[in-house]
Amino acid sequence: MTQVPVEQEREGRVGTITVSALADEKSVEPVEALVVFFKDFFQFRNLLYAFVANDLRFRYVGSSIGFFWTVIDPIVELAIYTFVFSVLLKVRFAPEGDTTNYALFLFCGMITWFNIQETLSRCTTVLNESAHLIKKMRFPSVILPSQVVLSGMVNQAIRILILVVGVLVTGYGVSYHVLFVPFLMFAQILFTLGLGMIVATLGMFFKDISHVMKAVLMVWMFMTPIFYPPAAFPRKFYALLVMNPLAHLVGMYQELLLNLRFPHQGSVIIFGASALFLFFVGSYVFARYQGQFADLV
Repeated sequence: MTQVPVEQEREGRVGTITVSALADEKSVEPVEALVVFFKDFFQFRNLLYAFVANDLRFRYVGSSIGFFWTVIDPIVELAIYTFVFSVLLKVRFAPEGDTTNYALFLFCGMITWFNIQETLSRCTTVLNESAHLIKKMRFPSVILPSQVVLSGMVNQAIRILILVVGVLVTGYGVSYHVLFVPFLMFAQILFTLGLGMIVATLGMFFKDISHVMKAVLMVWMFMTPIFYPPAAFPRKFYALLVMNPLAHLVGMYQELLLNLRFPHQGSVIIFGASALFLFFVGSYVFARYQGQFADLV
């Protein structure tokens, strides 16, 4: 294995194997790649925090109301979708549910979907947009998709707080089940980061990946029960719903925040397994090809 000399690693640990060096090898063992990946991730955690803070700070630079667009955007879309699906099409998440009930369930699903959609879309181009950083010898490229995922989760956390306030104002109330939401958010981070690293890597080899991802996300959105209840999904295609991890993720948020009960254990197992699998696959793929990024940007 290649070791980084002291002269080339003044800010890092002497003698450690970096992800970039490991990726240059012809054969990379998955376990070894993951170990090195986590070591680098931990070593540069302060840099990651700084990137997340900068992303949140500069996202709305030049805007007259700045960070409040994080709140306004989903509320405007919530009003539009509620009018179309609840008022015009009379869609209900519960037989006795009214428009307010539908709006809460819809907003809960939209919060999750907006984050997934925005994060994956940004990850397709995040490496190419940061070419000047990737070409630096000691810059850990994994910081780039990671900061996109974490800044998106901060925005989602703010929107979840708005949802909780809306639930209290409308009289539906909350319970101790809301305390388990952070654990679900952590699982979502693993899921999104795994996918994000995969699409970021693909984006280095296939420049049209951003256009492909738009189409995939559009189909994925309507295959996920966000605008309609799971019971409305056609029975002959029900297997697709069961295999859709986002359907389980949205449902678990709705169970904890709105139905005030724990999610079905099947959903927990399916999404948990999907999150771990994608995270480890994404970590390995990213570590495997990271050494080639500087030549591709």
